[in-house]
Order: sequence, then C-alpha cells, then structure tokens
Amino acid sequence: MAPEADDELNEKNPRPLDEDDIALLKTYGLGPYSESIKKAEKEIKEMVKKINDLCGIKESDTGLAAPSQWDLVSDKQMMQEEQPLQVARCTKIISPNTEDAKYVINVKQIAKVYFLSM
Repeated sequence: MAPEADDELNEKNPRPLDEDDIALLKTYGLGPYSESIKKAEKEIKEMVKKINDLCGIKESDTGLAAPSQWDLVSDKQMMQEEQPLQVARCTKIISPNTEDAKYVINVKQIAKVYFLSM
C-alpha cells in the first residue's frame, strides 16, 4: 500500500482519543491560574448568596418579579398606549440668561415650536 493511501485511510478512521489526549484537550487555552480563578469565582458566588440570605434580599427587592407574576399581555398593551418620547434640538434661545427666556426647538417631522422658559 502506498503512503498516500495509508494517510487517506487514517483520515477516514481516526484513532480514538486516549486519557492523555483528553487531558491535553481539557487544558488547552487554560492559563497557569485558571483553576485558582475558577475556585475564587465559586467562593465569591457562595459568599454573595450567603450575604443575600442573611440580609433577607429577595428577588422582589432586586426589581425582578417571579415569572409566575409576569403579565406580558397587559405590559404589551400598556407600551402600545404610551406616547413615545420625541427628540428635539434647541436651535435658538431668545432672551438668554433672563427669566423670560424662550427656546426655539426643532422636533423631527414637526415644524418649529416656541417654548417659554423652563
């Protein structure tokens, strides 16, 4: 058998990985401190959980409701009923630094508008 044919056969039927190969693959990309960092991260997560348990912090205190309390339909309806915010650019200040200062603003897709002092 020619050497080229032997290479083709090896590509089609590669040898299975042994324990040394698997150990090498597991360490690929790991730095010298990877294990220490993982251990420290795990300890930090455990300490945060302990602190939150001792302080009595609950999901509701973080602003997140339990999924059972979510009401997506009414939230969507509320969002559709609200008027969107509009961005305006102040193009001119009339009588600046006085109590009766007026502002000329330009709102996109709307004509110029005058506002009294704010």
